[in-house]
Amino acid sequence: MKTITLGIFGGGTVGGGVVEILSQQKAVFEAQGICIEIKKLCVRDTGKKRDFQLPEETIVVSDFSKILEDEEIDLVVECIGGTTKAKDIVFESIKKGKSVVTANKALISAYLSELEALLAQYPKAGFGFEASVGGGIPIIHTLARDLVGDPIQKISGILNGTTNFILSKMEKEGADYAKTLKEAQDLGYAESDPTADIEGYDARSKIAILAKVAFGVVVEESSIFMKGISQITKEDFAYADLLGGTIKLLVVAEKKGNSFSIYVSPMIVPYSHNLAPIGGATNAVLIGSKYLSETVLVGQGAGRFPTANAIVSDILLIAHGVDVAAFSKKESLVKDDNIEGKFYIRMRIKDGLGIVRRVAECCEKAGVSIDSVQQLPIENPNDVPFVVTTDKTTLSAIEKVCEEVGRETFCLEKPFFMPIL
Repeated sequence: MKTITLGIFGGGTVGGGVVEILSQQKAVFEAQGICIEIKKLCVRDTGKKRDFQLPEETIVVSDFSKILEDEEIDLVVECIGGTTKAKDIVFESIKKGKSVVTANKALISAYLSELEALLAQYPKAGFGFEASVGGGIPIIHTLARDLVGDPIQKISGILNGTTNFILSKMEKEGADYAKTLKEAQDLGYAESDPTADIEGYDARSKIAILAKVAFGVVVEESSIFMKGISQITKEDFAYADLLGGTIKLLVVAEKKGNSFSIYVSPMIVPYSHNLAPIGGATNAVLIGSKYLSETVLVGQGAGRFPTANAIVSDILLIAHGVDVAAFSKKESLVKDDNIEGKFYIRMRIKDGLGIVRRVAECCEKAGVSIDSVQQLPIENPNDVPFVVTTDKTTLSAIEKVCEEVGRETFCLEKPFFMPIL
């Protein structure tokens, strides 16, 4: 029987879930020849009552060093989040030869290069981060091992449950964004400060990690094009329906020859697409590869047990001697920031003569071909949502169109745009 001794940092939602799964499945793991002992749990307040039962032998501490300096602890589970104290815990653990399992997407994305170098320097330390992307969806393992012989060409998906919940409610109920966000906050899907979710930061960290695993490239988060959902209106859903689709906040990373593009944006998704019916707080990832064509993974993207289950999976793999550090792939690819595709442009205008002509002239000036012009019945001639869709073009050209149209006297605000999948 092989024994793995754990030190867990954080006794909140995820940390508690890890303890519960390890306790409840102890006999199952021992039948596989693995005994997992939780020696210490590090928390801020050792006297706080927990909503889970710790094993009798587990010691609760508040001093990081009680775990980091304990030579009997083989593996550290980091569940405190953030990029300050968590970084110290993760980096120091690796330096001491301890394996690390974490769900900390912000930390991994921000320090990809440093982590890769550190793990190369300390090869005995395993590093599992399956839980950092997609909660219970085994996307890291799939990309790193299951599809290792199948060249990945594109990854797209829904990787933020909060925004998917909001957009799904807006579509289903015809509600406006502010009302739906408030409901998401009341139900606990959105934080009191929802910026990380609704503006795309959370999804951006995740696609940066997937780009490294799939394509072997390190991308600075700040260089990734990002657009959130705060400008989406119920009229956008009405127009999307006219175009035969719905709206989802998607992450996309696509390899084309020696270059790749990567971005986060709301997109119009055709009803026929595999991602269109994914509703609520569910996550989904679509992998486009050379031999399998399309592989779709769907599941819960967050929460106590989906995230904790992914952490436990990495713990077991490390215990079985499997190399779970998925940073080994390296490629020299050039990032192409000029995203290509068809686009949706929505303007709010004051109705009048010659507007379609002026919009067409702005598009022509930017070298953009219009595919269609859409206008719902006018309810208020002083505030009309007006839409054009384009043929295949580039992000830079669309930005020029929006700048030009935004300067027109009939335009009430800068136009909003999003890609069409």
